[in-house]
Amino acid sequence: MTRLATLLLAAGASLAACSSSPNCETCASLGNACVPPGACTPSSCERSIVTSALPAAQVQSLGVHKVGTELTFAVPSGAGSVTIVQQAKIAGLTVVYKNQVIDNSAVPLTVTFPDGRIAYDDNVDAGNPSPDGGEDSSGSYAHYGGVTPNTAAFTIPNTAASLDGGVPAGTWKFVVNDYAYECTLVSGCNDGGTAASEYDVSVITRTLPAGSVLDVAFYIVADVNTRSGAPLRAANAPNDPNVKRMVQTVQSIMADAGIAMNAQFYDVSDAARTRFGTNLNVTSTGPCEEMNQMFTLSSANHGNLMNLFLVQGLRETDSSGSGGMVVGVDGTIPGPASFNGTVQSGAVVSIADLFSGLASCPTGAYDIGACGPDEVAFISAHETGHFLGLFHTTEREGADFDPLTDTPKCPCTSCAAPGSRCGTYGTNAPTLLADRCASAPTCGGGDNLMFWFLEPGVSAGTLTSQQSQVMRLNPLMHQ
Repeated sequence: MTRLATLLLAAGASLAACSSSPNCETCASLGNACVPPGACTPSSCERSIVTSALPAAQVQSLGVHKVGTELTFAVPSGAGSVTIVQQAKIAGLTVVYKNQVIDNSAVPLTVTFPDGRIAYDDNVDAGNPSPDGGEDSSGSYAHYGGVTPNTAAFTIPNTAASLDGGVPAGTWKFVVNDYAYECTLVSGCNDGGTAASEYDVSVITRTLPAGSVLDVAFYIVADVNTRSGAPLRAANAPNDPNVKRMVQTVQSIMADAGIAMNAQFYDVSDAARTRFGTNLNVTSTGPCEEMNQMFTLSSANHGNLMNLFLVQGLRETDSSGSGGMVVGVDGTIPGPASFNGTVQSGAVVSIADLFSGLASCPTGAYDIGACGPDEVAFISAHETGHFLGLFHTTEREGADFDPLTDTPKCPCTSCAAPGSRCGTYGTNAPTLLADRCASAPTCGGGDNLMFWFLEPGVSAGTLTSQQSQVMRLNPLMHQ
């Protein structure tokens, strides 16, 4: 529950609980979850349990279990990574902790090594205080990012310590858990606590060596025309000059990390294009929300794929009702690799600038300011990095950093503008843009692919050795 308290700091304005809001209703078929009015129907809200596309030898299907249940799984000799996947069968969508609504995320309560040592404990702050005033989990064996509702994946190694330590062979243990269950164990939860949640649990083991090939499925959801005037579809996308440049740039970024990327394009139905293609609302996460419903379209393909959904634009609405624009959103970090068709199975990317500036695209270099295809490529590669387990190198407030040691930091205490209120969140929080984080080693990381903000002239798509290791050990990677 320490993790809940940490999330609370960044949660922003308080939201109303389901019982007190006219904008939602209790859905009995979803374990009394809170959903939008009229959305409590199997066709719109059912969270289907899907199977992995990986060979059976890599997947241990442990069945459906209540939270609080301790399970065991075997890790073979030579394993490079382990991924625990929890798919909600009966679970509420939110908990109310200290009067703020937080997604009911699923994360193991504890993970235990074969020798009995604790590899991860969600009730212990997994991060280490950083001398620059931030939070740094690089010395912990495992790191959890905090938002994995409905379908959750927990992959190790994902920190510098676990990359160095490896994944020991033997019988491991973990406890099935979500925030609703943690609410029954501590004080401070106002609503949503229950020990009745049930999850379908699987464990994926990936043996060494690390993978070098990633297959990406681009779903064309946007209803847009190419520069020639033809509707953009899977048939013409591979040969369109702007799309080709976009794909080549993603491939180039990934190649620097030792990853060869294959691209395949898919169409969606006219109804899906109309529903999701323009100004997709990404404000909320839940089985009824637009973005999560769109991700279920990945059930059309059962391969071990990175699913990227291309839309014309994204829309985010804050608690006041005013909107803002974002350019990419990931289902969860990491994503449920190899599980297509869940409400978290992919990432969404805006292609609003895809067909602009092709003549300005440089040869042998990137230009996300003038070259629209390069901008879309950087967004696609960034969201792919999240799905494969990478976090932002530095978050916008300059107080939270990724759990790796070779990614430069940009701490608020030494890099923010004079007068910044370091250590605060919300409307008064400082904002560390990339131009203030372009002076490594003291104020660096603005050039990194996984910096929180994309900025022309600074963003270079850089990836470090440890970032490459995390991605290449993900179950989506193959030889």
